[in-house]
Amino acid sequence: MTATAIDDVTRSGDPGGIPVVVVQQHRVLREAVQLRLDAEPDLDVVACVATVHEAASAIARHHGTVVVLDEPPAQESCHSVMSELRAHSDTARAVMLLTSTEVSLVSAAVNAGIAGVLCNDTPTSSLVQAVRTVAGGACVLDEDALRQLAGTWQPLVQPMLSGREREVLGLLAHGSSNAEIANQLYVSTETVKTHVAHVLRKLDVPNRSSAVEKATRLGLLV
Repeated sequence: MTATAIDDVTRSGDPGGIPVVVVQQHRVLREAVQLRLDAEPDLDVVACVATVHEAASAIARHHGTVVVLDEPPAQESCHSVMSELRAHSDTARAVMLLTSTEVSLVSAAVNAGIAGVLCNDTPTSSLVQAVRTVAGGACVLDEDALRQLAGTWQPLVQPMLSGREREVLGLLAHGSSNAEIANQLYVSTETVKTHVAHVLRKLDVPNRSSAVEKATRLGLLV
């Protein structure tokens, strides 16, 4: 869709794709994010404003809204921002753009329940993919932050994958084919294909070998 209003905008009506709310203090930045996201046919920016308070009606009106936020100002916290979001909708999920991947900032965002945590210099293509991933119910975490947090981050990453998906991932790491995995887990090959697809989507990788490589780096394989 094309953004017709570059000023602060809140749209009515049903969105044509994933409803997205852009909350950014700086006008130039929020307009740039709005235009980039609205260029995607499966994303629909339903509000583009400076504060969560201004976006309240849009968040409440659209089920499953993904809210793209910048880092909260010093007088606020990630918890207070998420509390305000949840007051308007219990289905909204958030992607936050941080000024840095400093450990305390990332920890605060994740502990507050923010599903996507990225650095604000991330490529816009990564932001687009993060919005899609978060809308699908998974989490997106900046790899620089993951490396800094190391072992303390692992318990937060692992819930992205179900127990069965972790089993499948472990067998992929051993080079097992879909048929071999199906035999070991006593399921059909179609079920295995579904689990593999979920693993690739949640880890945001294109193929099985990339999934194993990323899972190893994140400490998901032991």
